[in-house]
Amino acid sequence: MMKFSNELKAGLVVAAAVVVGIIFFAKTASFYTSTYMVKTFFKYAGDLKPDATVKLSGIEVGRVKDINFIYSPETKVECILEIDSNARVRTDSVAYIGTAGFVGDAYVGLTPGISDEFCKNGNVVASEDPVQMRLLMKKADDIADNLDCILAEVRSLVTDNRQGLDNIVGNIEATTMNFKEFSEDIKKHPWKIMFKGE
Repeated sequence: MMKFSNELKAGLVVAAAVVVGIIFFAKTASFYTSTYMVKTFFKYAGDLKPDATVKLSGIEVGRVKDINFIYSPETKVECILEIDSNARVRTDSVAYIGTAGFVGDAYVGLTPGISDEFCKNGNVVASEDPVQMRLLMKKADDIADNLDCILAEVRSLVTDNRQGLDNIVGNIEATTMNFKEFSEDIKKHPWKIMFKGE
């Protein structure tokens, strides 16, 4: 049985570490033979990070090369997207931030667009900001508050006009009862219709 020396074992460990490092680098680095840069800006970028995936119509076509803050005229997040030259982004494409799965990593998605023109290096594409959870919660609170106000007004209306509502309901019930009695009477004595008013 062949025995391995300590030096050989150490060499195998180092080699394995190098292979793992290469695989990790391959997943995060851009190996596109030719690329071009496209910029987009977000007011809110969620959990987007450099090296995040860029997808065109759901297909991976690049990486987020860099993320910067722009402070004039307002604070925005500038995202520089490195796109494979084989993937042609139309000038009316819209960038948005999505997540892979329910709690997955954030990525930049690009809609296909319909323009006849395609982006060139350095072009800017429009963006659509992701919905912030705090805004959704605030909107839900506002709706709940409005419903409370409406219910309070309905209760007040019913309370203030209770007597009037009771009178209306009473009149409707009395009219219904009279009609039923009249109907039964006519069924029993149909001749009354013929001589009504005589």
